[in-house]
Amino acid sequence: MERSSGISVIFAKNLDLKQSLFIFPLLSVFTAFSQSDSILTENKLNEVIISATKTNQTVNELPIPITIISEKEVQEFSASKLYDVITKQTGIVSVTTKTGTEGLQMQGLDASYTTFLIDGFPIIGRSFGTLDLNRISVADIERIEVVKGPSSSLYGSNALGGVINLISKKQIDDGPIISTSLKHATYNSTNSSLVYKYKEGTFQISNSFDYYKTDGYDLIDTDLLSTVNPYSNYTFRSNLKYALSDKLLLNTNGHYYKQEQINIATDSSSLLKGESNIKEWSLGTSAKYLMNANFNQQLEIYKTNYRADEFLNTEDGVLYEDNYFDHTLLQSEMKSSFTYKGVNSIVGFGITKEELSRRDFSNNPEQDLKFIYGQLDATAFNKVNIILGSRYDNYTNYTPVVSNKLALGFSLTNKIQINGSVGTGFKTPDFRQKYFDFTNSTIGYIVLGRDVAIDRLDAMQNIQEVVPFSELSSPLKSETSLNINIGLKYNPTDNFSFDVNLFNNKVNDLIEWKLVAKDENNTNIYSYFNVNQVETKGLEFNSTYTKANNWEIKFGYQLLYAYDTEVVKDIEKDDSDYYALDTETLTSVKLNKDDYFGLFNRSRHMGNIKFNYHLNDKTEMNTMLTYRSKYAISDSNGNGILDTYDKFIDGYSLCDVGVTHHINPLQSCQIGIKNIFGFTNPEFISNITGRLYYMSFKINFK
Repeated sequence: MERSSGISVIFAKNLDLKQSLFIFPLLSVFTAFSQSDSILTENKLNEVIISATKTNQTVNELPIPITIISEKEVQEFSASKLYDVITKQTGIVSVTTKTGTEGLQMQGLDASYTTFLIDGFPIIGRSFGTLDLNRISVADIERIEVVKGPSSSLYGSNALGGVINLISKKQIDDGPIISTSLKHATYNSTNSSLVYKYKEGTFQISNSFDYYKTDGYDLIDTDLLSTVNPYSNYTFRSNLKYALSDKLLLNTNGHYYKQEQINIATDSSSLLKGESNIKEWSLGTSAKYLMNANFNQQLEIYKTNYRADEFLNTEDGVLYEDNYFDHTLLQSEMKSSFTYKGVNSIVGFGITKEELSRRDFSNNPEQDLKFIYGQLDATAFNKVNIILGSRYDNYTNYTPVVSNKLALGFSLTNKIQINGSVGTGFKTPDFRQKYFDFTNSTIGYIVLGRDVAIDRLDAMQNIQEVVPFSELSSPLKSETSLNINIGLKYNPTDNFSFDVNLFNNKVNDLIEWKLVAKDENNTNIYSYFNVNQVETKGLEFNSTYTKANNWEIKFGYQLLYAYDTEVVKDIEKDDSDYYALDTETLTSVKLNKDDYFGLFNRSRHMGNIKFNYHLNDKTEMNTMLTYRSKYAISDSNGNGILDTYDKFIDGYSLCDVGVTHHINPLQSCQIGIKNIFGFTNPEFISNITGRLYYMSFKINFK
C-alpha cells in the first residue's frame, strides 16, 4: 500500500507461437504434477471437485498444477480477506509494483497475468494492472482454486499466468442455516460477518454480509502521513437457485461492495485532506438445461461495475485534486458439455464488452470481444489422463489470437503420479497502456498511453527527445507466452506425501514503460513499449506428514530464476556496455553473466512451514512460518538492470500462531498473533504491519 491512500494508490531468443504448436505431439515425454499444498477436507484429494477447468473433476484427475485451499485452512488463521490466505501458499507472494500498488505474483509472473473469479465470474477493477486482494471477502467461501500456468485456452486474456477462483459454500440439507462471526484485532480492526442460508426442495437462497473497519497504521511516525489511513468496507453477496423442473436449473447471484477511506497527502508546502470511496456491484444469471445424463447446455449473462472516486482539499477547503475510475464489463456466454464413453468435452462461445472512464484518460475507451473455445478430457488405458483445449479470441483493433493447452497425466503405480502440461497464453494491451495520461506532480513524472503519446508530446514545449517519437507510431502488440510444467507426485504412505514441479514461462513482447522524453522542467516522460522476452523458471516442492490425526506438518519451497533474455545475451558479449560501481573499491566494474540477478521484485528463494497440533478433541494450535529471500525493487547504480552491486531489500521471515477452541459443534473461539517476531520494514514494505493480536468468535445456528 502507498502511504497516501486513495485512487492515486488504486490507480497511482523469441519462440514463435506457431512453432510452439509443434511441441504438443512431443509432450508425452514430459511429466508434471497436480499441486496440492493446501489442507483439503479430510486430506482426501478424491473428495474435492474442481470447477476451475469448467468441468467437474477431482484433483487426482487433473494433470495440471492446481492448489485447493479449503474452508478449514481459511479459518485456521482467522482469514478475513483473500490477501490473508492466498499469500500463505507456496510460490505466491504479494509485491509492490513500481506504480506503488500491490499485486499478486505467481511463478515469478506479474499480477496483471492472473485472472480472479468468484464462482466463475470475473472480478474487475484493476487500475494499474493489479487487484486489491483486501477488498475480496472470504466469508461464506467453501474453497479457493488456484490454477498455475496459462489458462488462456479457457479464460482468454489476463489468464496468462493462471486463474484464482473463489467457490461459495453449497447447502445440502433442507432448512435454515445461520452463521455469525466477530473478530477484533490490533489497530482497532474489527471484522464481522453474517450468513443466512435456506433450502427447501429445489429452492435455495444464500445471503452473506461482511463488515470490516480499521484505524489504519503508521510505520513511520516522523512525518504527517499514515502508512495506511483509516477505512471501512462492507460486502453483501446473494445467490438464488431454483429448479423449474428436473431438467431446467436457474441460478442468479449478485454482490455489492462499498469502501470509504480517509485520504491524506502533502504537497510541497501544506497538508491535503479528503476522502476515497469505492463502489462495486455485479449481477449474473444462468440457465442450465440437462437434456440427459450425458449432455447439458448453459447460458450465462453477467454484468459488473467498479467505481472509485477520490478528492483532496487544501487546508482552506479549496478543491486540490479530483480523480475517478469507472470500469464496466458485460459478458454473455453459452456452453455445452457432453460425455461419451469416458470422454468429457465442453464447447463455449460468447461476447464481452468493456467500458472505462477515468480522469487520466483523454477519452472513454471501449473494447469488444468475441470468443469460442473447446476442451476434451479423457482417460486412456485406465492410467493416462489427457486434457486438450483451444480458444479463439477476436478483439476489436487486435489481431485474433489462438491459445492452446495440452496436459497429460500417467499413474505409474497407485502411489506415483507423473503429469505434464504445456500451454500458450496471451494478454492484450489494457486501457491504461493505450490511453493513460497521468502526471505525478509530487514525485515528478508523466506517464502517457501508447495511443495518446504522440499527440501529447507534440503539444508540449521544449521537449528533449530520448527515444525517437517515430517508435510510438505503431500500436502495441499483445503479449504472448509459452508455459511448461513438469513434475512428480508421490504418496508412499497414507500419512505422507510430497510433490515437486518444474516450471518454465516465456513471455514475448512484454509491455513495459520506458523513458521517451524530458520536458522543459527536466520531468521524465514515460510511455509503453513491447520490449524483450522475459523468462521465469524454477521449481516448487510441497510435502505433508500427518501423525494419527493428532498433528500435521507441511513444508513448501520455491526456487525462482526470472530474467530478461536480451540482457543475458548482451552481458555475455565482449563489447558489453553493462558496468556497475563497486561500493567497496569505488571503481567501475564490467559485469558478467553471474553478476546479473534477474528481474526486479523477485526473490530467489521462498518457503513456508505449517504445523497443526490437536491438543484434544476441542482445541488445536496452528503455526505458520513463511520466508522470502532478498530482492530489489529498483536499479540503484544507474545501469538499467538488477545486478549484485545494487541495493537489495534483506530477506525476512514471518510467523503466525493461532489457537482454536470448539466450545461445542456450533460455537468456537480463536486467539492468535500474526507476525509474532514483530518484523517491519517501513521504507520498502508497507503491507507488513508489525505484531498483530486478534480474537474471534463464531456461532452457527441450525
